[in-house]
Amino acid sequence: MIFISKLAKFLLIGASAFALVACQTTNKTAETVEESTDNFEYIQAESQAEQERLQQELEQAKQEQDRLQAEANKAREAQVLAEEKAREEADAKEQAQSDAAKARAEAAKAREEGIVNDDVPMNRPTDAVYFDFDKSFIVPKFDDVLNAHAKFLKANPDLSVEIQGNCDERGSREYNIGLGNRRALAVKSGLEILGIQGSRISITSFGSEKPMALGHDEASWQQNRRADFVY
Repeated sequence: MIFISKLAKFLLIGASAFALVACQTTNKTAETVEESTDNFEYIQAESQAEQERLQQELEQAKQEQDRLQAEANKAREAQVLAEEKAREEADAKEQAQSDAAKARAEAAKAREEGIVNDDVPMNRPTDAVYFDFDKSFIVPKFDDVLNAHAKFLKANPDLSVEIQGNCDERGSREYNIGLGNRRALAVKSGLEILGIQGSRISITSFGSEKPMALGHDEASWQQNRRADFVY
């Protein structure tokens, strides 16, 4: 009896131990499942965040590409405008040079052939009166030129003369027209002092529009500061 009682007690203790182990195993399994579920949700959240980040980077890259394309288009438009402007400036410069050459040829022809009267004696003076920079008074060294034209007009009382005032390229168009007019008036006054009737003398100012020399230096400017006598 004592042996049976001890055996029953031993079996009871073993059953209790087994039940405890089984319970612990069940709890551990439940914890593992819960932990796995948490890990899956965390990984899923991380994946979604990564997708959102990549989508944002793609949108930023597209915006940067659009910006660069817009800048490239703007640069091409600016280049086209610059090329057009350069062509227009080149054409304008070429036209100005052509006009200046034509004006110079016309002025030279007018001085040589005369444009006011059809019948001009061959011995007419062709010298012009030249002026200092921004001045309209006649310097003494051109008194002989003025006397020669006055003598020629006195010898040919039926002739008239046009005094054409000219300037170099410096100064505005309006200012040079006024300066050329003052120079022509100075020559007219000099002829009148020498006995030529004012009714025989007309004046015109071309300002800087009829240069004799096309250079941009003092030697050229000096040739263009003048008053021409056109018969």
